[in-house]
Amino acid sequence: MKKIILLFVTLLVFNLSAFSQAKKLSILVKGPDNKPVSGAVILLDNVKQKRWTNAKGEYKIKLEKTPKEISAYSPKIGIIKVPYNGQKKITLKIKEGNHHYISGDARSKNINPIQYRDIYDYLRGQVPGVNVSGANNINIRGYNSVNGSTVPLFILNNTAVDKTIFSNIVPTTIKSIKVLKGPETSAYGSRGANGVIIVETR
Repeated sequence: MKKIILLFVTLLVFNLSAFSQAKKLSILVKGPDNKPVSGAVILLDNVKQKRWTNAKGEYKIKLEKTPKEISAYSPKIGIIKVPYNGQKKITLKIKEGNHHYISGDARSKNINPIQYRDIYDYLRGQVPGVNVSGANNINIRGYNSVNGSTVPLFILNNTAVDKTIFSNIVPTTIKSIKVLKGPETSAYGSRGANGVIIVETR
């Protein structure tokens, strides 16, 4: 029993020590005009963080693991990537026009959708001709209800999937999206009556 208690205390002390050693990092994101950029996405080693920069362009985090690279992305300006050398404070300045994506091109394979929360947010921001409601109901523009439904056919990597699977697509894995309507959907028969959304992932 004493050995178990001793082991528990040792683990507790180790965990508290590890937690106390977590490094605090303060990030300031600025634009080409040297003004703070609010709402910028922060990535540590290409892993998107859950929060964005605040109104002052600041982002603070406790690092459990030291990253090799830090990135800041603003949909309105562009992206900046810098190596991390252990600083407690770092300023990232995004250069105007430094975009790593092509907006509005649903067929492009060069889109980098790191700023989108989910596939629905991606469709709202990148794919023309697709309407997505606040409840994530999808309607391809120009289509009325067919048999009481406006849900298009979802094709993921050449396989028809239901909305549940479609909902779980991670935007950063998207390679390309195609939206088919009208005669283009004929290959899918009645299943494509409300249009077809084809997604390829990496």
